[in-house]
Amino acid sequence: MTDNKNTKNTKRRSRTKRPRNPQHMALTHRDKEILTRIWQDRMLYTSQIERIFFPSPQATNVRLRRLWENGYVERYFLPTLIFHGSSEALYMLDRKGADIVSVGMGIERQKVLQGMRYLKWKTGTSSFLLTLDHTLATAEFRMAFQEAVMDHPEIRCGGWIPERLCQEEYRHWSKTEEKVKGKFRPDGFGQYEYQNRLFSFFVEVDLATMSNKAFAGKVGRYLDYSKSGRYQDRFGTRFFRALVATVGGERLQNLKRTTEELTDGIFWFTTLDNICREKFFGKVWHRAGKDGLHSLLDK
Repeated sequence: MTDNKNTKNTKRRSRTKRPRNPQHMALTHRDKEILTRIWQDRMLYTSQIERIFFPSPQATNVRLRRLWENGYVERYFLPTLIFHGSSEALYMLDRKGADIVSVGMGIERQKVLQGMRYLKWKTGTSSFLLTLDHTLATAEFRMAFQEAVMDHPEIRCGGWIPERLCQEEYRHWSKTEEKVKGKFRPDGFGQYEYQNRLFSFFVEVDLATMSNKAFAGKVGRYLDYSKSGRYQDRFGTRFFRALVATVGGERLQNLKRTTEELTDGIFWFTTLDNICREKFFGKVWHRAGKDGLHSLLDK
């Protein structure tokens, strides 16, 4: 006779279907920061959110599940991808989370919802995995930068502006001496202070999906933007760097040569495996117009 005295009849909770009546939750300040970060970076894996906000995987999973069950975030489970060899949950903003972000950041709710709906639509397209790899690589760049600053007490983080808030239009003089409109869309913008000097940089994550000619066009837009005066008006400084992280050494050299046909300044190059807290400020960067390896702390 089987003894069922200590047997508990528990039902496994679904990973993909929300409960009809989720347990009520009171949002904390950290919850709101998580929602804002997900919106800024577009989407994040569980492990990435843990690195930023939580002390352990268990605490991360418990809180993110509560946010998902209550409709603040949406989550997807995808097959093995480039950056994370597992099927961990991928989180995006959902409608209730959009309300929190809209109020907290002072952004029109419809704009937040529009971006949210676009991402949900994108998950069903054939190009989604490529979009995902680029988005997560950009998020990794941001995390590596901020973690590297934490490891260097002599450096102070001056802030970060995500890609969706960096986009802007500018006007510049064309070769025919006419003012024309250009569009500037980097993958992010960061600043840090070192030895009483402010360093500013834009980010370009390159997964080798564009031709050298297309990259040359991107370099041209950076040069036009720097000459337009729009950068100085917005950020209050005159100079910036364009940090390019790409997939490998051969691709890096191709991009460097392409850039040097147009300029011997502004652009710095490294490979994605160097975008980590241990190497970010090390001598792992190639500079347009210069030989050897350099550090982002070089003047």
